[in-house]
Amino acid sequence: MDKNINMQIKKGLEIREIAGEKVLIMQGRVGLDMTKVSSFNATAEWLWNILYGRTFSLEDVSRLLIERFRIDAETAEADAKKWIEQLAQCNAIE
Repeated sequence: MDKNINMQIKKGLEIREIAGEKVLIMQGRVGLDMTKVSSFNATAEWLWNILYGRTFSLEDVSRLLIERFRIDAETAEADAKKWIEQLAQCNAIE
């Protein structure tokens, strides 16, 4: 994954709490394919809240993780990739 490719979270998506879990849903969609629903931990939700409506790259996500959690660059990049891949599996980024 190229560190500098820009992407953004698709509009019309949001994270909601359902049965104690934070899950990604599409607003206004009837008959949503629930096999693509993904649950989010606190860090994933924090990233979502910061980056929703903004253009970002893998490098941007890594930098946010480093600043917030004081982790090394290698760990931050691995975690950023996992977060982006989770969004991509749900077709939540463009």
